[in-house]
Amino acid sequence: MAVFANGTTFRGLADYPGGNDGGVILSFTLDNHLTTPVSALTPQEIANAISAAAQAKGYPRIVFSGPQIPADVNP
Repeated sequence: MAVFANGTTFRGLADYPGGNDGGVILSFTLDNHLTTPVSALTPQEIANAISAAAQAKGYPRIVFSGPQIPADVNP
């Protein structure tokens, strides 16, 4: 799994099933500078939560990528 620096911006996109109903482009930035290791959130946790919210609206699973490599956060 890729290691991402604090402040990395992740991006994912998905078309709504059915063709002409639109789509979404989603991004998030995670910075854990002010947290403890116990309370830190991982990029994978955030990516999975956002993807689950989109799936509840009918979108397919959204895979987010970071700029390094580029690497998928939640393959």
